[in-house]
Amino acid sequence: MRVAIRAIGIASAVFWVFLIIFGVFAVLSMQNFQMSFGKMQTGISSGNEVELLLPISIANKGFLSVGDFNVSTRIVDEQGSTLAAGQTFIPEIGAGETVNATHQVNLGLNEFLAGHVRMLLNDSELRVEEMVGMKVAQIVPVKASSNFSIPWGAPLYNFAVGAPEVSLSGLNYSRIVVPISFENHAFFSFNGTLQVRVYNSSNLLVGVGQGPVDVQQNLVYKEKLGIDVSTGNATLIGHIEVFLETPVFSYGPVVIPYGV
Repeated sequence: MRVAIRAIGIASAVFWVFLIIFGVFAVLSMQNFQMSFGKMQTGISSGNEVELLLPISIANKGFLSVGDFNVSTRIVDEQGSTLAAGQTFIPEIGAGETVNATHQVNLGLNEFLAGHVRMLLNDSELRVEEMVGMKVAQIVPVKASSNFSIPWGAPLYNFAVGAPEVSLSGLNYSRIVVPISFENHAFFSFNGTLQVRVYNSSNLLVGVGQGPVDVQQNLVYKEKLGIDVSTGNATLIGHIEVFLETPVFSYGPVVIPYGV
């Protein structure tokens, strides 16, 4: 009986010694585990979502392999609502191996901005929640997380519709010219169509005009859109409605009275 107990004690001691040695090796191995992020790239996917592409370089210079490597990202607004999420999974990174990958997060702006119109017009901040997980030697789980903020630039910052200018362009038509301007503070460029609808004092649609919009990052859009209106239906007072349609978001109508 004593021999059996002693054998169990020796086995337990050997097991704990093994765990301690393994733990030391795991710690030393993780000290030589390096991960770096490249410059984020942006683009528009085939589904008209904004793609955030982040190159990742992982160098496992330790003694032990790393398995179930996972990077997950969640982007949330000021109220904590999830705007986008992405995940990158690598089954195994061997000892001495370097792996390059691209971490991708898709941001569906159309749905998000439909419920957050203020972020179309105002600069703000978004919170990024990052989590990295892995298993050292496919056994010991290691996790790390961080939160940080990134600036949000409004695509229609300082959007303004000037007072419509009404002039007679012929015997049967009048012409209304509408000044429109904004600044693209977003991290992406966009193009689309700007449309203006003119209504008379009886709310009758009397004219429609539209023009293309192509705005690069950090540039100002400032144009005058002209609409021909039938003189027979035109009135000295009324209102206009302005719409902007792009592949990634929509905005409008912005209602502006004229002649008052």
